[in-house]
Amino acid sequence: MKQLRNKCIAIAVLAGLLMLGVSMIDGLVAERQYLQQQVQDDIARSSSEQQHIIGPIIVAKFKREPVEQVFINSEKSRSISQTQQYYYKVLLPQRYELASTLDTEYRQLGIYKALLYHSKNNITTNFQLPDSWLKEPTAQLTELAMVVAISDVRGIKNGLAITLNKQSFELQPGTGLGPLGSGVHIPLDPAWLEAQHNVDVKLSLNLLGMEDLRISPVGQESSIGIVANWPHPSFMGNFLPDKHTISDQGFSANWQTSFFSTNMPELLRDCFTQEKCGALNEATLGVSLVDPVNQYLKTDRAIKYAELFIALTLLAFMMFEIFKNLSIHPVQYALVGVAMAVFYLLLLSLSEHIDFNLAYLIASVCCAGVIGIYIAGVVGQIKHGVIFSSGILMLYLILFGLLAAEDFALLMGAIFVFLLLAVVMVTTRKIDWYKIGADK
Repeated sequence: MKQLRNKCIAIAVLAGLLMLGVSMIDGLVAERQYLQQQVQDDIARSSSEQQHIIGPIIVAKFKREPVEQVFINSEKSRSISQTQQYYYKVLLPQRYELASTLDTEYRQLGIYKALLYHSKNNITTNFQLPDSWLKEPTAQLTELAMVVAISDVRGIKNGLAITLNKQSFELQPGTGLGPLGSGVHIPLDPAWLEAQHNVDVKLSLNLLGMEDLRISPVGQESSIGIVANWPHPSFMGNFLPDKHTISDQGFSANWQTSFFSTNMPELLRDCFTQEKCGALNEATLGVSLVDPVNQYLKTDRAIKYAELFIALTLLAFMMFEIFKNLSIHPVQYALVGVAMAVFYLLLLSLSEHIDFNLAYLIASVCCAGVIGIYIAGVVGQIKHGVIFSSGILMLYLILFGLLAAEDFALLMGAIFVFLLLAVVMVTTRKIDWYKIGADK
């Protein structure tokens, strides 16, 4: 009995050491994932980051007459200062339509890569200028422009063109408006704009971006459609698409919004008057292109089951020893456990160079094969090694199923653990553990 107890203690200590090794491998996964994120940031800095489009909108800047302020100091002397006050008026389109087509590609640096997209955006809007909108009794119009805010202007490619009432205009860099940040604008002649009353705008905008494309629906009625050749979209923002289709060849999505749901006039007013643009930047819709071939995420998920699988392997090894009436040394337990832990290191290193599924197949076959050969040598029978390695392969197959079933991973894992516990309890229900200890 004492010998059995000592062996159980030795196996428990061994399992703890193996878990420490697995945690080090998990740390290595986090380190490699961090390096990949750094490479993606480097690629983004040299090309373009996530894109956010606001506009086009018409912005008028007014200057109020100087206001005199009188100050009386402690010596009762008077001083007068004049402050110049500026404020903005924003005109949003009655109708806003955007049709975007995304083509994706990978940019690679070393063994790491980042997902980018080329978007062709065709924007059609209509503005209706209210009477006397450009006239203020106590202020003077200083600037008038049509503005399109773009979060990363480095992504603007050839093909940027705009027409107002079928008349071509030259776009200039920058918005000229601090709160909106970067983008492009068109200086407008107030007399020309007042003579138009209605302005139809057509804008072609080719953008390079990374992973995310967000759009602010600035129209009183907005209709936005996105089509891409990427089959793994994640719709984001405050508005889900009204219709969408997803297939192996890509996806398409359509949104319909109005002022009643977006509250866009108030958000823009807060952004210009108080420079509180956080709510405006959040009132978006769009898509994030999810990369399902993230070997670090899948390896990390696999490691979360490492403790269970290593414990199951050592337990199976112990049951093998008991039922076959063998005497297996703790060092032999240690070698089997180390082989199980090395599986995750092998999976991580292989998946950086080849497809994750193929890397998983190679790592599982190699580890199960070497454990089967070792068991066959320990017990002196090949069939026992084949049986044990087949059981290891079955465990790896179950783990692969858990990795693939993202939404049902917890349910499948719970059912698997319950069934395994039931099998162990039924199999060992008639074992006299005191007798086994005495015999040993």
